[in-house]
Amino acid sequence: MPIQSQDSPLGAFLKALRQEEIDFILIGAMAAIQQGAPLLTVDHDFWVHLPERQYVRLLSIVGQQGGTIRARVYELSDGTQVNVIFQPDGLRSFDREWKGALWGELDQVAVRVLPLNRVIASKRAANRDKDLAVLPILRRTLRLARRLTKRPKGTAKLKPRGQKRGC
Repeated sequence: MPIQSQDSPLGAFLKALRQEEIDFILIGAMAAIQQGAPLLTVDHDFWVHLPERQYVRLLSIVGQQGGTIRARVYELSDGTQVNVIFQPDGLRSFDREWKGALWGELDQVAVRVLPLNRVIASKRAANRDKDLAVLPILRRTLRLARRLTKRPKGTAKLKPRGQKRGC
């Protein structure tokens, strides 16, 4: 019998990963969307820090929540699709990417999110038509995000109140 929860099926899945002490990073199109990329996707891709031979732990989590498995895609009880990846293309070690990952939120659960420049590296390395097709959009989003975070030349960094310039 599925576990009853006040959380959405995705939120419950993410919390169950945490409870099982399985680290994960949101990657792929959903990670790009979290950072402002104007894309559409039907699934959430998570890179899990778990040896592939231990995938039964993931099967257990999905099964306890009333979900099903369809060709390496976990379908949660509400139809949300979750793709669990053990070794994505074009990325460094999990630990290294974890350190550079951003914090985001999915269904009221804090999650690590692969930075947009690393999503681009992964999609470029995957070299699938669907990944190559979105690269111009991702690169443009990254350029715009960087432009928005830069200060205009000649503007001073604001100091906290009570501090004098040069302190």
